[in-house]
Amino acid sequence: MTNLQQGLQIDKPVWKPASRNTLSVLLADVLLLLLGLFGVAQCFVTAFSLPADRLILTASIVLFAGMFIGIFSMKRFILPVLLLLAAVYCGTAYWLRTYFLQGFIITTNRIMSELGSHSRFIFPLYRVDLPRGDYEEACTIFLIFLLFFLSCFLSWAIRRRHSFWLSLAGTAPFLLVPLGFTIMPAWPSVLMLLAFWATLLLSRLSANSSFGRTAAAGKVSLLALPAVILSLLLLNVFVPQEDYVRPPSIESLRTELEAGIYQSPLLNPGSADSELGRTSLSRSGNLQYTGKTVLRVRNPQKTPIYLHAFSSSVYTGTSWEPLPDSAYEELEQALYFNPQNMAGQFFSLYAQPEEREALFMEVEIENIGANKKCIFAPYGLATRPEELSGGAFVNDSYIQSSSLFGSRNYSLQAWNVPGYSRSVSLESDAPFTVSEQAYRSFANTHYTQLPQEIKMKLRWLCEQVGIPNAQSATQSEVVNAVVEYVRSSGTYTLSPGTTPVGRDFVDYFLFENHKGYCVHFASSAVAMLRAQGIPARYAEGYAVTAADYGVDGWADIPDRRSHAWAEVYTPGLGWQPVEATPGVHLSAGQMNEPDNTLESTPSSEPESEAESEPEASSEPEHETENSSSLESEPYSSLPEVTEGSSFHTAAPVLLPIVIAGGCILLLLLRRAFLLWRRKKGFTAPDVNRRALYLYQYLTQLTDFGEPMDKRAEELALKAKFSPHRLSDDEIGYLQNVSDTAGRRAYEGLNALQKLLFKFWKCLI
Repeated sequence: MTNLQQGLQIDKPVWKPASRNTLSVLLADVLLLLLGLFGVAQCFVTAFSLPADRLILTASIVLFAGMFIGIFSMKRFILPVLLLLAAVYCGTAYWLRTYFLQGFIITTNRIMSELGSHSRFIFPLYRVDLPRGDYEEACTIFLIFLLFFLSCFLSWAIRRRHSFWLSLAGTAPFLLVPLGFTIMPAWPSVLMLLAFWATLLLSRLSANSSFGRTAAAGKVSLLALPAVILSLLLLNVFVPQEDYVRPPSIESLRTELEAGIYQSPLLNPGSADSELGRTSLSRSGNLQYTGKTVLRVRNPQKTPIYLHAFSSSVYTGTSWEPLPDSAYEELEQALYFNPQNMAGQFFSLYAQPEEREALFMEVEIENIGANKKCIFAPYGLATRPEELSGGAFVNDSYIQSSSLFGSRNYSLQAWNVPGYSRSVSLESDAPFTVSEQAYRSFANTHYTQLPQEIKMKLRWLCEQVGIPNAQSATQSEVVNAVVEYVRSSGTYTLSPGTTPVGRDFVDYFLFENHKGYCVHFASSAVAMLRAQGIPARYAEGYAVTAADYGVDGWADIPDRRSHAWAEVYTPGLGWQPVEATPGVHLSAGQMNEPDNTLESTPSSEPESEAESEPEASSEPEHETENSSSLESEPYSSLPEVTEGSSFHTAAPVLLPIVIAGGCILLLLLRRAFLLWRRKKGFTAPDVNRRALYLYQYLTQLTDFGEPMDKRAEELALKAKFSPHRLSDDEIGYLQNVSDTAGRRAYEGLNALQKLLFKFWKCLI
């Protein structure tokens, strides 16, 4: 009888989560993490042309992926290990702080430059205090530190949370931001990210959302990964990237959104005169002005001045574009002073004390309605970069406000170069002369370029009308002849119409239309000067005449005073303005006053409008001028610089604060998200599902010493395996137990454990 009563004894069912450390799951997580990290790194580096060592970045990705996958596979001591790594990270960052900070600046400059070149936004640039030979090392070090954070986040999202949305949030910005500015990263990196997202989504759909992952989910990932990659490769073969054309509806929507963003006063404060460094000639059509004051200028000397906004260097036939940053590398070691201060250097060496006193002036500017990202500077600038607070010298083109919302009030010191009349011989071996000749060679190389077709046509025109070239006459003779011809070549009007599509802007004005305003006359003068071998540039800004000043030395400048002119490089004094627009004589107080001023509708369009897509120019023509004597001419000099712009001296202090603040913000956002998700589970319409969420919460409390309630465990098993729904009393019991256990567990912890309980585990 005893033997008959004996039988198979089955223990009470016990809750046991699915294994997370099976080989298939581990291998799938490693492959997914490597795919995501490589995709992000390559997207980031190729989209913004970052000077980084790809081999070192690859090794870092492999190292970080293996390290963090191992850490998040641990069952215990994850937080202490992460804190130890954070301490090592901070110590290494401090040890390499110079390269870390400079790498951050280099990376930021490259991003801002690339985004600015593909849009009409005005982004600040910062000065780099490293030789260009160290750029790659510094940028690589910064990217390694960045990949450390990203590897940790993705490892946690993939290994611990297996969350598609968290992984997408951590990687998508590296692709979507460039694409939003029509910047295309390397196509293989795009395929990597697409494969990463698709595989993670498929494996996530195959996982059990309530009780974690299984080995089956890992196998699904391993099978899905090659299938997704093969599908993307086949798609690339049958639909090549270069053959893709955006549908007209999508392109129209993008254009409308872009226009709306550009017109936003928050993102584009003030009425922009043009995008700094660029002018679209194809859209320089009819103009209208409001007559409202945009600048207030104070000059006690009441000197007529050009307020320089920017200079453009490369003529494409449809636009004026800036020189690429790489063009300035040759000047890095050649100059001991900033080219924008060339006139100041000259006067400090050659002017007599009484001349300095008579020619020196201080100009105060109040920006009311113009582009506040631009620092409007007079020629003959004496203020050096280190003396200008809130402004940054950008290459040899302009000064840009380094403030996020632009600059409203500032003062600049300058020399009245047209008032200097003596001729000076420069010492051939003096440091100033050596540097000046280096920049003169640079100007002759880069600022005499034109597309070949228009260059040959303008040379023929100059020969027909008797304009000499730089080899047969002095610079003054060539400039005066070109100015005289351009002034008489057309009629001044604000309604010239637009240049026909496909036509060269200067060609259409000089040979056919003969109608235009300052943009047309200035562009034609620069092109003709370049064709004759004279270094020249196109410039925009505002003109202030002697008649504009009041008794107190203040002048109110309306928007109709936005102006364009030519610039010519004068040895020793730098760039000086050349006025080619008929009817404009600043010293006599003469300016063309348009008669179509609007009274109510503000105009954000100046005499020229920005264009974001640069075009290639023709090959340079090398012509030099070796005169060692300086003869004063009726122009004033232009500020220039070879480096980026000034980075705030507080960067070493502000950067850690910003990083720490960002980490705290992310921690709070994570806490809010987890609490919201738990609350959603605790109030789920399905009572049994709600019970499982409550039991999962009680399970997490056991890590903090809170014992599991036996009845709660029985109710959870019933909710999981029984076909019946829990009663209201049963679910109420689970809720009461969860609330009581959570408060009791929290009250029994020390201060550090409470922080972990509340802000990392987010259990209360």
